[in-house]
Amino acid sequence: MSRGLYLYLALAVLSGTLLALQVHWGASILVLLLFSLYFRKTSLTPILLAVFFTIFSFTNAHFHQTHQKTKLSQQTTAHTFQLTIKDIPSIDGNSFNSLVRIRGEKVLSRYYFTSEEEKRAFQQLKPGFMCEVEGELTEPSPNKNPNLFNYKEFLYYQGVYWFLDIKKFKGCRGRGSWKDALITLRFKGLKRIEQSFPPSTVGVTQALLFGETGMIKEDTMKSFRELGVVHLLAISGLHVGLLFAFLHHFLLRAGVTREAASWVGIFFLLCYIILTGGSPSVVRASSMLIVLLLGKKTSLNISVFDSLAAVFLILVLYEPFSVFNAGFQLSFVVSFSLVISSRTILKDASSSSFRQMFMVTIVAQLSSLPIVIHHFYEFSLIGFLTNLFYIPLFSAIVLPMAIIVYFLSSIVTAGWVMVPYKTLLEGIQWLSSEVSSFPLSTLVMGRPHFLLLLCYLILIYYVFAGFERKKYLSGVLFIVFGSLHLLWNNFHPYGEVVFIDVGQGDATLIDLPYNRGTFLIDAGGEIHFPEEKWEEKGSTFSVGEDIVVPFLKSKGITRIDTLILTHGDLDHVGGAEAVIDEVKVREILISPGSMGKLEVGNIVKKAQSKRISVKEAMYPTSWRGDEEGLHIVSPLDTAYEGNNDSIVIYGDIGFMKWLFTGDLEEEGERELLKTFDMQVDVLKVGHHGSNTSSTEPFLEEASPDFAVISAGETNRFGHPHPDVVKRLTTRGVAIYNTAGNGAITYRFWDKEGTFSAQLP
Repeated sequence: MSRGLYLYLALAVLSGTLLALQVHWGASILVLLLFSLYFRKTSLTPILLAVFFTIFSFTNAHFHQTHQKTKLSQQTTAHTFQLTIKDIPSIDGNSFNSLVRIRGEKVLSRYYFTSEEEKRAFQQLKPGFMCEVEGELTEPSPNKNPNLFNYKEFLYYQGVYWFLDIKKFKGCRGRGSWKDALITLRFKGLKRIEQSFPPSTVGVTQALLFGETGMIKEDTMKSFRELGVVHLLAISGLHVGLLFAFLHHFLLRAGVTREAASWVGIFFLLCYIILTGGSPSVVRASSMLIVLLLGKKTSLNISVFDSLAAVFLILVLYEPFSVFNAGFQLSFVVSFSLVISSRTILKDASSSSFRQMFMVTIVAQLSSLPIVIHHFYEFSLIGFLTNLFYIPLFSAIVLPMAIIVYFLSSIVTAGWVMVPYKTLLEGIQWLSSEVSSFPLSTLVMGRPHFLLLLCYLILIYYVFAGFERKKYLSGVLFIVFGSLHLLWNNFHPYGEVVFIDVGQGDATLIDLPYNRGTFLIDAGGEIHFPEEKWEEKGSTFSVGEDIVVPFLKSKGITRIDTLILTHGDLDHVGGAEAVIDEVKVREILISPGSMGKLEVGNIVKKAQSKRISVKEAMYPTSWRGDEEGLHIVSPLDTAYEGNNDSIVIYGDIGFMKWLFTGDLEEEGERELLKTFDMQVDVLKVGHHGSNTSSTEPFLEEASPDFAVISAGETNRFGHPHPDVVKRLTTRGVAIYNTAGNGAITYRFWDKEGTFSAQLP
């Protein structure tokens, strides 16, 4: 078969699968396929094959979607379960997490240790162990903020529908299959690295050899992401090829025949997929190599492109939901782009190794751009340069060194073996941190609309076609389009008020049309209780880093004109430091006297180190926003007493009058009523719906049509209080609550606006 036919069949399988699972992308790829077949005046055979594979893949994906259902039930009367551990258990701090099977179905189990001794005992649990436990099944929560990572959907694509919250382990016994034995071998390899290698090298070494990134420090991952080289911490085709070449050469030197060495290599590649956790890049690279090796044993003349297309067809037909995995998308899109370019764009650059490396980087970076900004909202500008340095460094030095040191560590115990490797990795991590701090190292582009992504794909194809004809100015159109995209992010004609779901806390974004102002009222936060050393987790959840900042970036927001911290409680200011670190903030307003609170004091110090203006704000501070502007109507004095000295903001936004009350309570409401006579359309209910707020006189005066409550689902305070809800409903007020509705968005354009909730 011709090389083009393999590409057509790959597109046919992809379009058929997406038509069954996600219609708009499937239809777009099908149209692209049909246009390509028509304009290339393809013969009848490829057309019939493409039609067959489209229909077959559609039927196959539809079958998977229809039959992918849970057999378990939350209403199961029995709370005792027999489970089998199917993956390496994750033990972090006082928590135990593992993928298990119950009645043949995958379930994600969770357990919390009660003592350090119990934690040590659980270190013995391995894949294949069968346990009897008491616990309850709970459904994963849906995504409660627009654009952010949908964990429930992610688990669904893997066939996981339940969490099992384990209350008690009754007993476990060892048993396992050959696959469990390989996973256990992986577990032992990871443990050996953790115990034998210097702490600064553990995470990167585990990633390079076993595809495990959990131990990499967050600062290192952040630096590598911003430099556009995070892909080097995933096992790539180069990794797999290097290990296979090393094994093959060793076998030949040991006297093994080429035929036998090839079969041993195939067996090793199959095992290596399991040993590395089955990441998409390893599956792709190993499977491609297996296809090429098997092709040599037959009369088939299988090329690299043929093997890539064949592996893609098999994997998508076997597991249709894999097309939604970001790693799968990046691995195949970049690989297809590089292979297709190898005979044209990259061939023209073969006269110079530096020029070829530069063109490889251009092809890889451009082809990955739509996927990267869809999933991660930002793109590394500096990646075009850093890859030129990092790829040869990791390929020629770091990876071979990691392999050698790993094997030497099992033979030689002397610390000097680690010194050069430790020095190299620490140097790379320091350099990455320094370079990633350069201004404009990354470009925040937000999550683009489907049509915008489609335009990017078409333009990237146009750029590559221009490169083939040595018309490099074709890239100018791409740059112009990207610039227009960024202009739209800043000067869009619509405005939004978004009450971000930050759990039990507050964070409200006001983004006005035509770049008239972007304001953030509070930044959420979480309360950390004192823990013993053994209970501390390696990676902790942060509202600021994991919700507020990603949400802002998903909107393409890179600048906050004013960050208003209504008062000093941690559930309002805890995420502010992350916002200051990741987003340009022009000024910060705090309640008078709140700087005495430790959390606010730390924020002020960080702001001052970044030369951000910090002001204490009270009535009658105001600034130009929309229509008549935004006005601070409380506090009225400089004495800070907590909730009742919250900064309260009144303003005209999107043709409606708004009142944002922070954690204002009854006393503060009385003072507000004495000073102002105001009616509002939308009330941000004070203190998360506590019964100490939203009193009858206050509601009588304000007379809102809409009320928004920011509270955590099943929070320990019982917010919102039933009496508050009753007072609002009695008055016919439409109530939105982040606890049940997720993020609440009011979008306005021209003279109309609409409320919408993330969850119905």
